[in-house]
Amino acid sequence: MRILGVTFRYGKDVYGGAEAHMKELAEGLRELGAEVDICTTKSHGIRHLIKSGELWDNTLESEEINGVRVIRLPVKNPSRYVSLILEKLIQAELDKEERASENKIIGICEEHLEEENGVLLTGWNQLERYGSFSMRWTKRNPIILIKDKKITKVSLTISNRKRIGGEILFRSSNKELRFPLPVTKDWEHLSFDFSEISGKLLIYIRLNRGWKPLKDFRTLGISVSRINYVSEGIEKSVDLENDYRKVLIKNGLFVEHYINNAGKRADNYGKFFDYMRGPRSPEMAKWLDNNVHKYDIVIAQMLPFNTLQTSLIAKKYDVPLILLPLMHIDDEFYHWKHYYETIKKGDMVLANSSYSKTAFYDRIGAKSTFVGPGVSKETFFQQGIDPESFRSKYKLENKRIILTVSRKNPGKRYDILIKSMERIDQHFKDAHMVMIGPDDDKLPVGSVNVSYLGKVSQEDLVNAYEACEVFVMMSESESFGMVFCEAWTRKKPVIGNLYCGAVSSLIDDGKDGFLCGNEAEVADRIEKLLNDRSLAAELGENGLKKVLENHTWDIVTKKVMNICKENLKPGKEVKKQTGNSLNDRHKKWKYLEVLSGQKKRNHQEKRMLLK
Repeated sequence: MRILGVTFRYGKDVYGGAEAHMKELAEGLRELGAEVDICTTKSHGIRHLIKSGELWDNTLESEEINGVRVIRLPVKNPSRYVSLILEKLIQAELDKEERASENKIIGICEEHLEEENGVLLTGWNQLERYGSFSMRWTKRNPIILIKDKKITKVSLTISNRKRIGGEILFRSSNKELRFPLPVTKDWEHLSFDFSEISGKLLIYIRLNRGWKPLKDFRTLGISVSRINYVSEGIEKSVDLENDYRKVLIKNGLFVEHYINNAGKRADNYGKFFDYMRGPRSPEMAKWLDNNVHKYDIVIAQMLPFNTLQTSLIAKKYDVPLILLPLMHIDDEFYHWKHYYETIKKGDMVLANSSYSKTAFYDRIGAKSTFVGPGVSKETFFQQGIDPESFRSKYKLENKRIILTVSRKNPGKRYDILIKSMERIDQHFKDAHMVMIGPDDDKLPVGSVNVSYLGKVSQEDLVNAYEACEVFVMMSESESFGMVFCEAWTRKKPVIGNLYCGAVSSLIDDGKDGFLCGNEAEVADRIEKLLNDRSLAAELGENGLKKVLENHTWDIVTKKVMNICKENLKPGKEVKKQTGNSLNDRHKKWKYLEVLSGQKKRNHQEKRMLLK
């Protein structure tokens, strides 16, 4: 069987979960007898340009890696100037979609927000963190919802650097109050007192205008760093991290919301997005057009990059197409109408979690099956794993290590882990958190209870898993959650985010780990595991069993090979291949010559017979 992998990046030292996934699949399928080629870009590194845009370095050449032939094609990078214009247009459209959904979002949050809580509704830009300080820019008309009893005061800390006029409107079921918005350039604490309001309180900040910085794609209003209120004489705060998207996700309503918005969006915005995301490679499309017919099956990854769409060329030549989107379905960044159409055209979609299959792929009518990724037995079950060398190298002797492994960016919610360690430190002075992973946000960790190590060697990573007592990662959006499986290989109990669908479908709460929704729950579960070593051991053993039964690469590649065979076109022979080298192909030809009895075929006939 000749298999072609189509992907955005591939290489010996090209790092990333998606890249490792394709590499393990390619080499595993080859070991099972397939002849595997990879069609990819020349890029080793991908540099961030703007929210939706990437720059590709085009530094690698075609080569053979562990018997897999890698064909590399160049990428055309987007213009910085054009990308800024397109990003502004996309953001304006997304803001328009949000405003159109305002009443629906208010209704959902009024119904589903927990009591004694607050949430940011429409009209807010993303949270920004600067060390221990965090804030949000508003858009022109931000809204806040508070559900609590006997509310008598609301206070906000704001900066109105553009001196925009406006008003703040407080609305409950039986009361409406209006206050002028102070015009202040520096940070100022505003307080609004009123008679008791119980139940639902909506706060509308109505600005006379918004403003658009020259090099920013967003519409801005004022900046807000704190929202507090007094309920029954007790001061409480509204978490600036908590916006309506989290309410949608917690209540299983986000997929419908995202699909509805994407379905109404004009096609041009998808084209703008593709231009910035890349990889735009006319030469890749041309190569596929000339060569894809030579393969029995194509496996393509991933979103949100263009290679999944480029791989549709296989359908032109009636070559079966298996898609590996690795989609974070609870992230609106992945939701585009043309992505849905691409996914539905695949002969089979390999869902990375049972959750993504049922919540999304089934929902849009795609043919899918849950396979998921695997762990490397050679890496995580090797002899000579040395936790003490890790402790010594990083000066962690006599520490009870809580480990997290992820990119250091806000979406991974490492801030929850830092806050949980402050609670744990009150009871376990020897407990210490170790963070491993690339530094995306470049912000200081700022806690004596946490050591951030950045990227480490594979040896140090495996030793760290062995050295820790508990593994925790609270990412809001994952396609699977491979780090939990890696921790389970070393029999460690794990803690994940209850509201991340892929993670909550992977971890069986109370059986092989815990699922938590906030920092208090994380701290409680970590302390429970530090106190009860037998429970920690039991959860770790159950996790290891799950990995060995479902999530090693030899198991995964056998599943994928069977899927390939099931999707071959009728009449296609599953041709056993012995290798990819020229010598192997020469031997095959000699064998075919003997069988055919025609030793004088010309070069073209030989190539046709081989293919």
